[in-house]
Amino acid sequence: MDKFLLLFLLLGAFPLVFFQAQATVCMVCKSFKNGHCLIGKGNCTVDSGPGCRTRNFFSFTDTGKWSYYHTELDCSDTCISHTVYVETVKIATYCCKDQDFCNRYQGKLVNRNTQ
Repeated sequence: MDKFLLLFLLLGAFPLVFFQAQATVCMVCKSFKNGHCLIGKGNCTVDSGPGCRTRNFFSFTDTGKWSYYHTELDCSDTCISHTVYVETVKIATYCCKDQDFCNRYQGKLVNRNTQ
């Protein structure tokens, strides 16, 4: 009888052990430019919630264009992809959780001036 109870408990716990949601590992960087982390390089882990966050910062120039300044990379449980304008600063936020380090190259921009 004890063998059947043990087998039942093991089979009941099997899905919990092997089918748990995997955590996502994200790149952390306070100042990311030209494909390199200049300040605050590291990693973070998101167990639940949206995942890895990328925030691109732009400043409004005298020529009437947005100029890329730098990117911040981190983890966020409440990340929402959106763009915010605060006076002469634009912050474009992107979120991902599809694979580890999915925010790794998001700060590498080809076109530094956008309208």
